[in-house]
Amino acid sequence: MFNSSNTESTNNNNLPAKVQYTFKVENVRKTKNDKLLIIDLDINGVKVYSCFFKEITVQKDGKKYKAGDTTYVIQFPQEKSSNGKYYDRVWCPVSNDNMNSIIDQIKALLG
Repeated sequence: MFNSSNTESTNNNNLPAKVQYTFKVENVRKTKNDKLLIIDLDINGVKVYSCFFKEITVQKDGKKYKAGDTTYVIQFPQEKSSNGKYYDRVWCPVSNDNMNSIIDQIKALLG
């Protein structure tokens, strides 16, 4: 277990197993900024507190979005290191389906 050279779980084809993430919004707190919320998440049973949920209006045309489109971003908690840079304390990928689920849960909690 601890001395194993294989640190990643594998399936029958010896390929890395894909992890399914389940997001549950536990709590939503409003801020003075209408485009920023603070949310607490349960991700596969792990509690992640004080994530920023931001609504962003796109300024320039890009590959995915056009100017004026609205998109949403989750910023996980960060910590400032001794070099002055900020690093995520927790991170996991958030798919479009997961983001839509989070948005629906936030709307339900806010009423």
